Amino acid sequence: MNIEDIKIVPKWRKNKDELWNETFAGVENVVKPASKTSYLSFWKYTVAAAIAAMVILCSAAALYRTSEQAARGSHLAVTLPDGSKVKLNADSKLNYKPYLWFISRNVELEGEAFFEVKPGSRFAVKSAGNEVRVLGTNFNVFAREERYNVTCLTGKIEVTANHEKWILTPNMQVNLRDGELDVFEDIDATQYAGWTQNKFNFIGVPLADVIKEIERQYDIHISTTSKLDYLYTGNFSRDKQPEEVLEIIGKPFGITFSIIEQ
Repeated sequence: MNIEDIKIVPKWRKNKDELWNETFAGVENVVKPASKTSYLSFWKYTVAAAIAAMVILCSAAALYRTSEQAARGSHLAVTLPDGSKVKLNADSKLNYKPYLWFISRNVELEGEAFFEVKPGSRFAVKSAGNEVRVLGTNFNVFAREERYNVTCLTGKIEVTANHEKWILTPNMQVNLRDGELDVFEDIDATQYAGWTQNKFNFIGVPLADVIKEIERQYDIHISTTSKLDYLYTGNFSRDKQPEEVLEIIGKPFGITFSIIEQ
């Protein structure tokens, strides 16, 4: 038999498209090669998610605060991230944002504190709308309900108080009380930072403010039947017992104080 005379007739009469559709008719999910557009979309959403995560982290860092507080009857030494040192007086609080510190060295103070600021970028102390700005210096800030007081010991500071700005150099002081602002020169600034050595000096201070300070330093409550509308000039050491301090302070005015038991 001649091979050329042999004919092979296929058993199907369908084209390739019909065979494909018939064979894979029951297969619902067919994996197709990813297009260029799909890859671009994937990276677009990945980058967007990364940016969103960074925004969330930055927002969290901006909101996070560290709070340091000295309780009544105690003092507290604080070292800030740049090495600047702060000593908090009794019943005082300091807030700052550690994760944003090297962008902006800002602290918020309630109470009284002595600052030893390391030279560097701008350093600001904010207290109820008032502000102190420095580069590197030592100064004392008193920021309580009764008054606002800033005393410069070394260097130079800019004080904004009662919508006024003042530049203070050593032995200068800004004092704000009842809306009235006074600036003093050639004072003995060390007296106003004496509390850091447990020595308290008062020059023409309302007697009621002196009693508040004694209450804070000893964590006690004091009562009297006398009026306290006097100005007091004097000093005391926290090494003394509170009863002794009250006797020394009240004697010139004929006032007797008593400590309320809690």
